[in-house]
Amino acid sequence: MRPSLIVILALSNLVQALDPATLTHFLIKRADAEFPTLKEMGQDIYNNPELGRAEFHAHDLAVNHFSSLHGWKVTPHAYGLETAYSFLFEHRPEGFHGELKTVGILAEYDALTGINGGAAHACGHNLIATNAWTVGILASQALVHYNIPGILQIVGCPDEENASGKHGLEVNGAFDGFELAFMAHPTSASSVQVMEGRINSFYSIAGSTHAEAVKKAYSAMVIIDQIHDDLPGTGSTAVSIANIGDYATNVVQQNISLGFAGAQKHTVEQTVSKFLSTGNFPKVNATITQDQDGVVLVALGPGGHASESTRGALELTTATFEAFSNDSSITYFLPGNTTFNQYDITCDMRTRYTTDLAPLAEFVDKAVGSLARGVSHDIVYPSLEIIPSLANAFINLIEKPEYGLTDFVIGPDIAASTDASWCELPVLDPETHELVSVKRAVLHANYRICEKVPGALCAFNHEPLFHNVSGTDFAYEQTKIVARAEAQLIVEALSNDTFYEELTALVA
Repeated sequence: MRPSLIVILALSNLVQALDPATLTHFLIKRADAEFPTLKEMGQDIYNNPELGRAEFHAHDLAVNHFSSLHGWKVTPHAYGLETAYSFLFEHRPEGFHGELKTVGILAEYDALTGINGGAAHACGHNLIATNAWTVGILASQALVHYNIPGILQIVGCPDEENASGKHGLEVNGAFDGFELAFMAHPTSASSVQVMEGRINSFYSIAGSTHAEAVKKAYSAMVIIDQIHDDLPGTGSTAVSIANIGDYATNVVQQNISLGFAGAQKHTVEQTVSKFLSTGNFPKVNATITQDQDGVVLVALGPGGHASESTRGALELTTATFEAFSNDSSITYFLPGNTTFNQYDITCDMRTRYTTDLAPLAEFVDKAVGSLARGVSHDIVYPSLEIIPSLANAFINLIEKPEYGLTDFVIGPDIAASTDASWCELPVLDPETHELVSVKRAVLHANYRICEKVPGALCAFNHEPLFHNVSGTDFAYEQTKIVARAEAQLIVEALSNDTFYEELTALVA
């Protein structure tokens, strides 16, 4: 076990009164010392992407590192989840016999599938993990340096993307020890904002033949596309995902093929060309060929986040199907696999308020109707609400010259979702939708990792290019700055009861 700054400071009995300005400079120095190692760990996760519930390398990497640090109680495979972990750090000053407050720090480290034909960190969870480790280590060192009582708990949260890992953690008591928690998420713009609720409907669609199954599946996707303007709820979206190949529930597919038996190639070419010329399918390209089964449309799109309702490759094939759907002489097939007679699809649905998720799913399920022989749903992702005191404290701090991130704003609402809402568990007034209370006050800071220089890489989460952005040195430098700010807020909250109570005033 390597010696650490914590050991040195504890032995020296160094006690200082907390001053925010000196704390800032202390954290700068400690970040400069600690971050290179933590950045290497984040890069290791980035270079070895793992899908949800299978993040064994990422889990072991963090467990091994924190096991080497003095003062951290490390629990691997925590709370009934193989790739979850809990790292606890406690500092109790000599002579202090009061109750210690605990602050939670949330880490994520799962990758996405369906990105350029494989798994990749196209949502930047390598940076979320790096942020959490940095926040925890910096805050722990500051607690010792300033002799501040408190407990820190880093919770490693598997599978944010697809199966709401934090739901399982909440059920199993992972968050019971604290009422204030911090995390940060890389994206294309800096904001503390509402994250909308999410639910998925999984439709099992079958036919007596392959052609019938494909026709039913595409008919269902046409319906989902057509009812967009009639969806119940506020800011609601519903996006189809074809459950074929390398797909994920919240990733817009890049490569989709659809075959037309009985159609003329030039007719399909004219139809597709007309759709592309409208500008309604940005960055989508198409090729039309002929094989032994008929005309084949291969659509290539940019991918992206399902919450953005991107008109991508699947939507182009759906529109083309609809254009030919009244011609009974044409049947449909999936190139390369014309034997199976089941074609399942997913509908990814988002809406502003959690209470509207059930009516939204019911509406879409009813519209799809008998085209599906069965339907199931995944775990709801509740909406994540803004804690005003937390948001303001964070932004007021991080825009100071020592941090220099002056582009943070509060809002706007975003259709993207997060399972961090299972940690927060907000309660809203059913009539006014005003935030009444939360189970825990959670800061979910979305921070920009796109460099503001000509020619710099930039993309939105889940787009394939975001994988490249999340691996840049600039992205890690932004992560380091945000981690310093969150560590400072934690230390200030643990040293100042009035500030802590202000941040947690909505906790009930």
